[in-house]
Amino acid sequence: MTHDDTSLVPFEVFEGSAWETSLLKSILDDNDIESIITQASSLPWNIMPTESAAMKVFVAHKDLEKAKAIVEEFSTNMEKEDDQQE
Repeated sequence: MTHDDTSLVPFEVFEGSAWETSLLKSILDDNDIESIITQASSLPWNIMPTESAAMKVFVAHKDLEKAKAIVEEFSTNMEKEDDQQE
């Protein structure tokens, strides 16, 4: 792997529900950060992902610092919303 290739190495920045990861991916896209979502634990016999299955968001190393700041703000806002609903 050359030095230039390391900028594209994927790093996990978030793990959550399918809804949370989809929302975060949209926010990252709006900030020109490409991301991918994977199912955290996929079993070979689980053909359809379930709503409660944990999902992970990955970004390229070149976008890691910017993505971390967005994820931190996203997580803080999600916690505030959870507190208000209780």
